[in-house]
Amino acid sequence: MTDHASHPFPIKGEVVVFRGELYRARGAVGLWPCVELLPEPGRPAPEGLAPRESADGSVGYPVSPERLEDWYAVTWTFRWRGEPFQCAAAAPATLTGDYLGSDEHFAREHLKRRGIRYRGVFPRDEVTELEEHHEDLLQPLHALVRRLAEVDHFRPKAYAVYQGRTYPAAAEADASGLIALTTGPDRPEGLVADPRDPSAKRFLAAPEQLDAWYRTHWTFRADGGPFDALGTVDGMVKGVYTGGSWGFADNMQLTPETGPDGVHTRYTVTVDLDGVTDLEQHRTDLLTKQ
Repeated sequence: MTDHASHPFPIKGEVVVFRGELYRARGAVGLWPCVELLPEPGRPAPEGLAPRESADGSVGYPVSPERLEDWYAVTWTFRWRGEPFQCAAAAPATLTGDYLGSDEHFAREHLKRRGIRYRGVFPRDEVTELEEHHEDLLQPLHALVRRLAEVDHFRPKAYAVYQGRTYPAAAEADASGLIALTTGPDRPEGLVADPRDPSAKRFLAAPEQLDAWYRTHWTFRADGGPFDALGTVDGMVKGVYTGGSWGFADNMQLTPETGPDGVHTRYTVTVDLDGVTDLEQHRTDLLTKQ
């Protein structure tokens, strides 16, 4: 199976359209939301893109999704003796397919069992209704990028309100009891510039000078366990386990990490947004704790 330019075309996998050309592709690990183009050996490198070697030694060409014309997952299906299959491999004279039907008698008589599935190898001239299917990956990626930007990637944040304006702020007061506000180009009257900030974009406020000071954070559940969100990794939400069950942490194979204090261990998970439930934002008043 080849594309219109006679390049090998995957039986199953991901394909992008870049500058009118089709390429095999994959998500660019560590460069989310970029996608990596994977030209076949001997094919010229995509114009204007720099190569990157992955941990497995393969070379891809990362590109931002805004520059892609399309990105989709490819599958092929066909029928043999009227029964449905998903193509798993292709040879010049045969197609290999995983059985999609429910006729147990047919499967036992004609196919080989592979785990919980049945598979067969069939002469191409006996195959009918060979069809290619596309699952759009580009538009869902654009939607996810927008959603994560809107919620600032579920990061915990702190804010202070001074004279009616809201600024990003430190979540804790410093040793002198003052709170650092990141004001950008603003120069709020009545506040002192933070001498520790060479950019002069941070000012210090006493708690009594503030209209409000609060922290926001997100919580969610994954596999039934409670987590505090820490942010996102490659488009997936990362959270620290807040439950008290060592058995849950062990059974779910949560990742042990050294906590912010450098002493205690915390357990984290990284999961697709589709895999979380009870995603909720919380606001904690910090002024009442002073």
